[in-house]
Amino acid sequence: MYRVSDATCTGRVCGGEHRIARVGPARRTHTTYARPTPTPQKGRSTYYGADGYSIHKGSCGLGAQFDSVYPGHDVIAISDKSAEFVDSCGACYEVRCRDEAYTDGYGHQYDGQVCHNTTESLVVRVVDACPCQYAANAYSNKRWCCQDADAGDMHVDMSVWAFEKLATKNKGSMALSYRPVPCNYAPRYPAYARGEVTRKDDPPRGARKPHELTFVKRTDEKGLIQGSVNRIGKDEDPWGETIPGWLLYRDGTFNGSWGSAIEFLGAEEEEE
Repeated sequence: MYRVSDATCTGRVCGGEHRIARVGPARRTHTTYARPTPTPQKGRSTYYGADGYSIHKGSCGLGAQFDSVYPGHDVIAISDKSAEFVDSCGACYEVRCRDEAYTDGYGHQYDGQVCHNTTESLVVRVVDACPCQYAANAYSNKRWCCQDADAGDMHVDMSVWAFEKLATKNKGSMALSYRPVPCNYAPRYPAYARGEVTRKDDPPRGARKPHELTFVKRTDEKGLIQGSVNRIGKDEDPWGETIPGWLLYRDGTFNGSWGSAIEFLGAEEEEE
């Protein structure tokens, strides 16, 4: 579960006390959201999700990822050596592909040239972690997840369904630009899948949506760094501070769970 392939990086460790935006499931106001940062930061991405490592089992503890819960299967695992790692569970970023050369953690060079369109972007949610140190697959994890110089400010392992909207998969990685955004942010030029796409990893049969679940904050190291949680079973008593699923999913982004329209903070509103 912690293995990282030579082409991609997949990780499963997290922590952090979760600072949650307190908004209801069908409510949105301008004062609720921090504006996207004006200057995108440089990063790098590999991909996972089609290699036997499910996006539904991320160490943030958020559980199954549904297409009706924006941004759907567009999720990431973030390097645990990145400054963005702390309190990142559930956070969202707008990401773009950069057609620039870069290296991996061992200095191997890549010429870029994988982007579909560098003006297009999409929103991804943090559901997992990409650990630098993982003994079972030390070579590949060190190759991608240890925040080397060309990782920029953040290396992420992106779901293959998000990755292939931005770039071709032939090199297994891409240079990236990113900025934090509210999880209901709608990009001006949304990226889309081209050609043959990877078959979706649907949630397990019987999986419940966020508003049907209750979570407990983790108080161990994993819970005190990235912000991971545990789900409470139907017959379990809570053993810590509880968080309802509608509150854990920030900015009311799971309105689609009930089939209702999602209200987006889009590019036009950003410029107000």
